[in-house]
Amino acid sequence: MSNKTDNLQTVFESKMEIVQCLVKEWGEKESSFYNTPTNKQREKFWTYNRTLQYLFKLRREYVRTSYGRTHRDFAHLID
Repeated sequence: MSNKTDNLQTVFESKMEIVQCLVKEWGEKESSFYNTPTNKQREKFWTYNRTLQYLFKLRREYVRTSYGRTHRDFAHLID
């Protein structure tokens, strides 16, 4: 990760950095964003921009909880 522009959006130099952030912050599986022997289409779908927008959407609309994640509108119900 290069530069922080604000707490929601970060400048990433590669898709790999974005995926590493998704794994670290949100518990995503790295294999979900790259081709696997059984699924050859993932890498075509998860482009740099789409992966980045997905991360920003998670940061903007969801909160992390002990159960995983929940939409910000429902976060008060979990406490």
